Amino acid sequence: MGKEFVCCSFLLLLFVSVALGAASNGVDVLRLPSMGLDGRPSSHGHHESLAVSMDDPNDPAVQVFALVKDLVVGKTMPIYFPYIKDPASFQFFPKEAIQHIPFSSEEVPEILRFFSFSPDSKQALAIRQTLEICEKEPKENEARGCATTLESLADFARGILGTNTRVEIMRSSILSNPSTPLVQNYTILDFKGIATGDIIPCHSEPYPYPVYYCHFQLGADSKAFKVYLKGKNGELVESVFLCHMDTATWRPGHVAFRLLGVKAGESEVCHFLAAHDLVMFPIPK
Repeated sequence: MGKEFVCCSFLLLLFVSVALGAASNGVDVLRLPSMGLDGRPSSHGHHESLAVSMDDPNDPAVQVFALVKDLVVGKTMPIYFPYIKDPASFQFFPKEAIQHIPFSSEEVPEILRFFSFSPDSKQALAIRQTLEICEKEPKENEARGCATTLESLADFARGILGTNTRVEIMRSSILSNPSTPLVQNYTILDFKGIATGDIIPCHSEPYPYPVYYCHFQLGADSKAFKVYLKGKNGELVESVFLCHMDTATWRPGHVAFRLLGVKAGESEVCHFLAAHDLVMFPIPK
């Protein structure tokens, strides 16, 4: 296809066969300073394996769900892809630039003073919500945390996939046309499987600098595809299509089940990833 699948500088760095080095003691290293700007796209609806939020079926952002059987060349479906005005805003800051900034719910007043945000501002609300997500304890057989640097992202992958595992990182391509509708009909031109098994999704969170919330359910079966799409307006998108094959632990009322007409534990749930999210998976030896 004509477009580059990974088209942001930090992902060009990440989109390598990273030989992850020495082992990390768990994944708590991800409880690091994290941040994202007000108005930046967030993917709260994907948290906890998509098991929370996004309850409004009229929200355009829910137009991302599908099933494996929907991957048919020539099939057309409405899909939500937000336009990213500044791809650089999703590039990790150097560790040295943020390690001195406090990062915890207990230190919100100091964080707000550091960034000159009013306590009742939208930015303050976003910071509190992101910290709450990052500090939430993992469930049984779950790993979760927030990566704010390339090093912490590697540590998270290392703790799950193995100390010497080579890791590939992918995300969907960025829309080229700012006038592309948030939701429009896209036709599948082609698709291919890219990974099965251990796949770690990470979602961008709103904070004064880039933060990615990553989560992984131990023993969960996942599949990832690269799907080539053409929008009604001619926009070409190469999207990551992530499938959670076991939904038995999902909340029965999740909007995905309502939209797809399936029940928790009886069907997989897949979703197209926007360009501000990413997935990590091991490269076969």
